Amino acid sequence: MQRRTNTLMIGLTGGPGVGKSEAATVMGEYGAAIINADQIGHELLRSNKTVKRKLIQLFGSIIITSDGNLDRKAIGKLVFGDPEKMVQFNKIIHPPLLKELKKQMGLLGAKKSSKLVAVDAALIFEWGIADWFDYIVVIDSSREIRFKRLQKLGLSRAEANKRITSQIPQKDKKALADFVIVNNATKKDLAKKVKNVAGKLTELV
Repeated sequence: MQRRTNTLMIGLTGGPGVGKSEAATVMGEYGAAIINADQIGHELLRSNKTVKRKLIQLFGSIIITSDGNLDRKAIGKLVFGDPEKMVQFNKIIHPPLLKELKKQMGLLGAKKSSKLVAVDAALIFEWGIADWFDYIVVIDSSREIRFKRLQKLGLSRAEANKRITSQIPQKDKKALADFVIVNNATKKDLAKKVKNVAGKLTELV
């Protein structure tokens, strides 16, 4: 993506349980415009009829709730437990998700209301869209801390491990990053580190 003179596109990424969304919240408080890729995906599951039809064809009625909506938890259990189904799911959801993501990035870049636009997305490298961004910030945490955070969200250790191993290793993401923020302590500590990086990025605009 072409570099802008008054707005920087920042990719904010990292594996499950690293605290990426917490970092995005802090960056938003600093003044960055935030785009959340998960929210785009959730909206597609909720309102995109083509996506819904294709997923029901793939998984069957087991993923439909009593009120006729798609059950994200049921889909999660199916795809994280079966690599082949994960590939099939991704083929359905990723193209419209990336199209919408690029649209939102373009709109915020054109508005020029924020010096930083940060995209909170776990799969920046897996999607092959790192070149959409001016800078990549990877949030990192120790594996055990990540397990604890994911278990607090209601996942078993086995489920947490499936989520962690479904993405490329943290060491590979860190090697491709412009900035790495280690999140092994408190939210206050994370906030301090994120604001420090956000300040450095703002100076680069």
